Amino acid sequence: MTVWFTVKLDDRPGALARMATALADRGVNIAGIVGIAEDTDGELMLETSNAEETRAAFDAAGIAYEAHDADGATDPGRMSIADIVGR
Repeated sequence: MTVWFTVKLDDRPGALARMATALADRGVNIAGIVGIAEDTDGELMLETSNAEETRAAFDAAGIAYEAHDADGATDPGRMSIADIVGR
């Protein structure tokens, strides 16, 4: 099953590298990626080679995310309600 992750990145140098390192440390490959930037806010949507390891990597690193499966179901992961509602 294809899962896309929406990741909210901090507005600071190295935020993208931190996310990529968390995935790389677990052997997860980024299969697809789309970035959205608005002023100083940024989000990425990405598909990875292993959804469960991606969740574990983001949880361990404290990275906020939502997971969206092909059926449209959403798993908010560590993203706070304020982050979800504030869109």
